[in-house]
Amino acid sequence: MNFDKVLTLNTVSQASLKQIATELNNFDGILFVDDIGAINTEYMRVTTMATLTYLAYQHYLRRLDYQTNLEIKNFNASLIINLQPSVFDEIVGNTSFEANIMDKSYRYYNMRIPDNKPFQHIKIKELQHIKDKFENMKVDIDKSKVESLANNFMTFNSVARRYKIVYNFVKLTAILNNHKTATSEDYRFVSKMLLNNIIESELLERKGFSSRFKFNTFLFNVMLMSKYYGNIFHYSKIKTYLNVTRQTIYNYAKANNIKIDNGYIIYDNERILRVLKNVI
Repeated sequence: MNFDKVLTLNTVSQASLKQIATELNNFDGILFVDDIGAINTEYMRVTTMATLTYLAYQHYLRRLDYQTNLEIKNFNASLIINLQPSVFDEIVGNTSFEANIMDKSYRYYNMRIPDNKPFQHIKIKELQHIKDKFENMKVDIDKSKVESLANNFMTFNSVARRYKIVYNFVKLTAILNNHKTATSEDYRFVSKMLLNNIIESELLERKGFSSRFKFNTFLFNVMLMSKYYGNIFHYSKIKTYLNVTRQTIYNYAKANNIKIDNGYIIYDNERILRVLKNVI
């Protein structure tokens, strides 16, 4: 992965991809969509997510119809797409999420209130030259520990994919720590990173096997406020942050079985509160 090659996109259609197909062939940098909500229509937002996720996962894309003849080969870039919670709710409610996106992506929930302070892990620069090491360096990894982490933390990926994701996380962590055999330090770090998936298990909902997913935007913001202000906080925190009315907050709290006492929201999910204290 080349940190010096960053391609920023605002929207992606077959026509726009065709215009930059040559640039994307053999591309090994970072493909970055800063805010998918800036794309005008729901159709284009979903199409952008599905197309780029497929390209990043398969490293190849071929589209052929009466309007477009498009082929992208050897795409080895990292793909980062930022979404606001309300837009993510729109994405997960589309059938393309389960069919084309859910199992091919790793979703990270940023439990930080924007404060203009840059967040950068001390080892982030080492990722600049990690590709060759990752492909060529052998790391001894306990497969039973990987299976345990995958099964305990990852809910919305197939068994094969969740194992592959966790295995790669452990290998990457061990390489960054200069370990030829994955150690307890490496497994602990990965388990801490995977706490994000426990949050996801509470936020992604659906009523039946054939029904569409729903992202619980209100609950996400209750979790966010709880991380910063404790599990008992005044409803005005959410009111100001989301610019919604008092009645809206009370209605959503009731729908989510969250108690409000004398204006104070009380979030009492002990499991999630423990996660929020340790999530990266």
